[in-house]
Amino acid sequence: MTLGAQNAEALPDLEYGAVLPAQFREFIMSRGAVMLRKAADPKLLDTIRSKLDDLFAQYSRVPQSEIDKRIASDDPVERDFWEQIKLSHIYDKTFKSFANLSYFDIARQSGLWEMIERAFPESSVAESRVCNSRRITEGGRPDFFDKPIEFHVDAQVFYTHQLSINLWTPLVDCGVKAPGLKVILLGVRDTLRYLEYNEAGYKPEPGDIANMHKFRCQKMLEPALADSGLLERAWAPEFRKGDVLAFTNFTMHATHSTPEMTLARTSVEVRVDLPNVRYWS
Repeated sequence: MTLGAQNAEALPDLEYGAVLPAQFREFIMSRGAVMLRKAADPKLLDTIRSKLDDLFAQYSRVPQSEIDKRIASDDPVERDFWEQIKLSHIYDKTFKSFANLSYFDIARQSGLWEMIERAFPESSVAESRVCNSRRITEGGRPDFFDKPIEFHVDAQVFYTHQLSINLWTPLVDCGVKAPGLKVILLGVRDTLRYLEYNEAGYKPEPGDIANMHKFRCQKMLEPALADSGLLERAWAPEFRKGDVLAFTNFTMHATHSTPEMTLARTSVEVRVDLPNVRYWS
């Protein structure tokens, strides 16, 4: 559904088998996102979810005092690992060593990987090092669950020097009874212009990390988006297990959650990198 007044017929919401590579590329570059219905194998998603549940159950047996100790470690690798685990972020490397299964299997077994290769023939397609799980609940937060996130672009934290596509895959139905995702339908170049992207960076604001100082992040606050008319482009679709929402590292997106969404949502962010795609002019 749209959160604003945009014509639903214009939404890039298609059955996966009906999407041509050139059409996929056009939607990604000019709208920032495209929904691919029934793209992923529900049985594979069930297996991944079950393995994730087992892994989180294993972490839940670690005493809280030990977790706190590791988060306070002098070793930055160990500290980051446990900080991410606390937020339900299990990266593909960890998941693969535990489950003998990769999140990237979602893209490869479905043919999504091949379609992206055909859509962007000028670039190699590479597995991103930033491919992780995420679990969200409304209300109380049990261990190893994250909280809803406001509008942001992935490039604020990850890289700004190349295009990346997030094949966002919920492992359960979501968007109605469980938190989903909402995106601002705006092309890559238009988003960069709106956020006044500056590779050299602006003066960092308090709390800025990574690449945040390269964007006017305050323009992603909902009042600013409303004033600019961009909140009318917010799209919060309902997902069925197997649906995949593809969007770029420059697409503005946020958790779509309401108090009525009482079920938990587990999702996987399958990111692929496209280092040679020209997107900035």
